[in-house]
Amino acid sequence: MERPEPRESKWRNDHVFVIRRIVVMAIIVIILAAAIVSTITSGHAVEAARTMQQSQIDQPRNSTNGNAASNDRDTSNTADSSSKSASTTNSQSNVSSDSKKPSDNNSNDTNTDPKAADIEKTLAADKTAQPLTDAQKSAIFERAKQTAQTATAASGTGSPVTYTYCLQTKGNVGNATAFANAVYATLNDPQGWPRAGAIFEQMPEDACASADMAIILSEAQYLPTFSSYCSVQYSCRVGQEVIVNDDRWNGAVDAWLDAGGTLSRYRQMVINHEVGHRLGHIDNETTCAGAGQRAPLMQEQSMHLDGCVPNEWPLDNELWIG
Repeated sequence: MERPEPRESKWRNDHVFVIRRIVVMAIIVIILAAAIVSTITSGHAVEAARTMQQSQIDQPRNSTNGNAASNDRDTSNTADSSSKSASTTNSQSNVSSDSKKPSDNNSNDTNTDPKAADIEKTLAADKTAQPLTDAQKSAIFERAKQTAQTATAASGTGSPVTYTYCLQTKGNVGNATAFANAVYATLNDPQGWPRAGAIFEQMPEDACASADMAIILSEAQYLPTFSSYCSVQYSCRVGQEVIVNDDRWNGAVDAWLDAGGTLSRYRQMVINHEVGHRLGHIDNETTCAGAGQRAPLMQEQSMHLDGCVPNEWPLDNELWIG
């Protein structure tokens, strides 16, 4: 007959079994909890990684676009921005090359402005001007004398009148060689006052006191020192002194140039006009006869053309000397 198990031993065995089950269940719970925590942590890590990656992608855009207006204009990604940058660089390079083409050059460069180019050319020639030789002066004077003799014979007014002049400068006007050459050649040009019977002879400096007139190239600021009627803007004549404004000598006036004149022609006009005063003529004694016609020499062409075209020589009705 089998011996029954003691009650105490049975209780102990049941108690151990229960404890074991509790421990097993606790371990399972711990494992499950650990798995859940691991899953949640992993999810946060992935999300954080995605957020950081997105931030790195967006950051170049935000740093490039400084304000809302820029952001509205720039919706491209980084690759597109690089492409556009390269395209812009190439475009700028093409514009730089194309801008050298005459058809695309809208600047006020002196090479494309006829007035400025003419002035630049004339002033450059001034710097290399050499004094007229005696032979050159003699040839010019002989042509003037022949013209004057023909004119006076035709009009029956007698023989040509010789006017003597002396050259002077006042202020900082630079080298006056070109001025001296222009005065001599202009006054003795067959198109000018020789047609009225006048010829002109330059006197040496030591004989200036006996000359009929002094022709002076003056810095603009000194014009009023000759007379209160003289302006820093224009040339002037005071008694025996014919004063040419250096600013006008080097730049003429825009309206005269715009009307088709050149700086060289303006210089001839100023010389003939101011010497014309010394010969007895007054300003505007004859005015423009009609649009497109030559302006009278004694009209104040520096101030107004009145529809006429620039003219540096006396008209037929101005061919007289007082």
